[in-house]
Amino acid sequence: MSGFETRFGADDDAERIRSAFYGFITTHASSVDGDAHIRTEIDHGGSHLLVRLWSAEAMAAFLRELPFGDERPNRRRCYE
Repeated sequence: MSGFETRFGADDDAERIRSAFYGFITTHASSVDGDAHIRTEIDHGGSHLLVRLWSAEAMAAFLRELPFGDERPNRRRCYE
């Protein structure tokens, strides 16, 4: 499986992220050029929501479209 991925913490608004993901895929259906997945992972650090998209450009566009305004989820926390 190839693509670009990012994770969000369990305390981020998972339903808004899921909704944004499915809306993004629907809106960009004609330009999808590979894998697009969303799933919940549980590890020693807790629960995370993983988003994988087909390109760096698609990931950047998805992150720009997240409906969080100035309070974007702290993705970096998920990698520490």
